[in-house]
Amino acid sequence: MKRILIAAAAAYLSASFGASAQDFAAAFSGFDAGSDAPIQIEADQLEVRDTEKTAIYSGNVQVRQGDTVLEAPALRVFYTGEGANAETPGAQVSRIEAGPGVLVRSGEQTASSDRAVFDMGRDLITMSGNVVLTQGSNVVRGERLVVNLATKEGRIEGGRVQTLIGPPERDEAAQ
Repeated sequence: MKRILIAAAAAYLSASFGASAQDFAAAFSGFDAGSDAPIQIEADQLEVRDTEKTAIYSGNVQVRQGDTVLEAPALRVFYTGEGANAETPGAQVSRIEAGPGVLVRSGEQTASSDRAVFDMGRDLITMSGNVVLTQGSNVVRGERLVVNLATKEGRIEGGRVQTLIGPPERDEAAQ
């Protein structure tokens, strides 16, 4: 189960874009399967279909690590090996899917989309369908966000991309 939880942490997709509205990959710098931070998954129900190598969390799913939270109606975890149990050697998560309707919050940063997929083998996170990234007054909208966790590179693709870069926030004390 620990491997599922570690992989689920990657699924929560802390999508920010730092000081630059184009720095999409910086949002995922905290994703590390070797992280010591605890991962908590809550849902109304968990169903394990071992013959299909799938674990399905459903109903008000929340995945939390540190101050980052992913919310979705359902989270599907696909695995290989001999079972979803952490004590079973060889069980390994291959892919995680969240949706429909995914919201990720981390501090003042949010990401939302219709669907999110984490491909463990390729180290790719893909958010698709009505993707909206926000940080403060900055907003980026597009059809699909793809982030390569190995290279920390990200891109918005598919359709027209919209970006709104707000003015820098002023220091109240300096006025």
